[in-house]
Amino acid sequence: MPTSSDYEREFSYDMDVYLIDAYPSMNMATRRSICSLAFEWIDTELIEDAIDACVSHYAKEKLNISKAEKEEDDS
Repeated sequence: MPTSSDYEREFSYDMDVYLIDAYPSMNMATRRSICSLAFEWIDTELIEDAIDACVSHYAKEKLNISKAEKEEDDS
């Protein structure tokens, strides 16, 4: 039985499945190359930006919260 602390908190995405669905004529060798290249392009900042956008939307709709701003060093 799930408890209140049980929720989905990990993200997994199968790029190969996406490529097969979106580009059905693409062969496996090309999919491997694209997947390898995508891992070089995707970084945690892109994922964090998407999460921040969700937080912003949720905060505006339901809560009164905002992201802490980082202090910049002017030296």
